Amino acid sequence: MDHSDDTPKPIDAHFHADDLYAVAPVFVDEYRELGVLGLASVHDDAGFEATRRIMAGSRAAPVSFGLHPQLPVMDGADALAARAAAGDIAAVGECGFDFYGDSPATTRTPESEAVQRAVFEYQLELAEQRGLPIVLHLRRADDLLFEYAGRLARLRAVILHSWPGPANEALDFLKRCPSALFSFGLPLCNGNKKAAASAAALPASALLTETDAPYQPPRAPASEGGRPLRAWSTTGDLAGVVARLATLRGKDERSVAAAVEANFREAFGHALR
Repeated sequence: MDHSDDTPKPIDAHFHADDLYAVAPVFVDEYRELGVLGLASVHDDAGFEATRRIMAGSRAAPVSFGLHPQLPVMDGADALAARAAAGDIAAVGECGFDFYGDSPATTRTPESEAVQRAVFEYQLELAEQRGLPIVLHLRRADDLLFEYAGRLARLRAVILHSWPGPANEALDFLKRCPSALFSFGLPLCNGNKKAAASAAALPASALLTETDAPYQPPRAPASEGGRPLRAWSTTGDLAGVVARLATLRGKDERSVAAAVEANFREAFGHALR
């Protein structure tokens, strides 16, 4: 893809620079060569510092900081609040709810839900206070997304990271929360039918792309066993996501990429240098 000034830039609205660097340090060069605009996600202050070192020299790599629902503890709350107060972060998150799996923290019980609610509500209040977007991680918790729709709708932007849900829920939530942006990654290419239906149905103004790198690696087609093609995802996978998104929407890749870039700049222009 040609990256002249009038060519849309690839958008990676959610990736983990510190974890990706540990398995594929060359990604930093790829990120810069492709001209990516991205939002690097961290879960603690050590991750923030590591990400700032790794992405030094990348002009457009703002950071989101959140307490992840898979580890719903408040140990990093003070550091998160301090970074937000200092203007060091572009968004709060990823945060939200995760009831996928059989660990005590993610098995949905009244006790685990109460813990995740407390950690999420702390971060939601922080985003409200600081006027920041929020990045949501949701698994088996769509009911809670709709429960908080009223408060979320007041935020600058609400990014639904790796949206996996059906089109009717996506469109319904967008009506309740017009600032919502639905971010799609390699699950689109890997055969997630619900995500594909949402990606086709949503208006262009509600779309983002991501890799969740190094997580969610590309997979072979189901007809070939669906095996992972490599152990991680990386910046270079964005082109495949855009191509799949364009196919699903019946549009050319350039117009889809341009819409995604405009949406990202609308949400995070305050943090792009």
